Amino acid sequence: MAFVLPSMRGGGVERVRLTLIRGFLDRGYEVDLILTEAGGEFLELVPDGVHLEEFDCPRIRHAIPRLREYVKRRQPDAMIVALWPLTAATVLACTGLRERPRLVLSDHNNLHSQYSAGKPVWMSLRATLRMAYPKADALVAVSQGIAQDIAGWAGLPANRVTTIYNPTPEPVRSEWPKDETDRLWRGHTGPRIITTGRLKKQKNHELLLRAFAKIQNDNNAVLAILGEGELEDKLRETVVRLGLEESVIMPGFVVDPGPWYASADLFVLSSDYEGFGNVLVEALHFGLPIVSTDCKSGPSEILAGGKFGTLSATGDIEALAEAMETALVGEHDSTALKARAQMFSADAAIDAYERLAFPEVA
Repeated sequence: MAFVLPSMRGGGVERVRLTLIRGFLDRGYEVDLILTEAGGEFLELVPDGVHLEEFDCPRIRHAIPRLREYVKRRQPDAMIVALWPLTAATVLACTGLRERPRLVLSDHNNLHSQYSAGKPVWMSLRATLRMAYPKADALVAVSQGIAQDIAGWAGLPANRVTTIYNPTPEPVRSEWPKDETDRLWRGHTGPRIITTGRLKKQKNHELLLRAFAKIQNDNNAVLAILGEGELEDKLRETVVRLGLEESVIMPGFVVDPGPWYASADLFVLSSDYEGFGNVLVEALHFGLPIVSTDCKSGPSEILAGGKFGTLSATGDIEALAEAMETALVGEHDSTALKARAQMFSADAAIDAYERLAFPEVA
């Protein structure tokens, strides 16, 4: 079987794929990993025993002949492909082959929100989904909201798309020495707030910084923003402009954010849209209180409409600041939060993908 991805950069989709790959290896499957672009922060975490191929094709259309050649040469029984337009390109690469693998296509974001450039992009999105997705053996969405979005774009009935929540493994370790975590937070003794995610427009860290600026003076809080991306320089400029240099920590990409979660007092997600929100489940595993924007499509599903965290209006600085301030002084049932995280286990997701990729086995 093969997993197909654009790259192994340090993002949520890539973390999910690593979990699935380990799970299928543990079940005795031979696993290939196909990357249309070489490299990525998570490449070193690919398990031993995986057959890796890197195409070095930054443009997806250039990867189509390489994908077709790969299928003819390796003849995988199934291909689990993530992210449009790579999903559609893989269907095209397999079209007309006498024998082709089962194709399981998965999308991890709200496509309407992600590709908001306007009519030309939407026309291409709609055309390729309606051409390619009906030919797939299975379609996967990481939340119910994404499932509805995909079905609408592809012109398919809702029951044609299977919702499989992203697997978020329980952390191997939940505690670290205090002196070690204190160093991470640079000796700050006030409330510790954390967020993690790629520094891009979707995540709206600008909103988080402005909301944090409204409450920081009242409680001497510190904010850690874990991640890297194209907006890093702009966000650092915002930190300076808001006078937050001494209370905002930006350590860059962190392979293991466990020590940060374990020593924080609050997790905040400020996104304009999400597909699922893996980081919310990661925070739940540590029993960490959560404030999240109520954006499309995953946070409300993960937090059960606000039962396991506070949902704040998307894009609203005042609402986010108030929710953060309230959460910092409120009481939270960490046991219940950790139990909620168990609803998104790796085994459940691997079982679901196995049923789609190998129905004869299931």
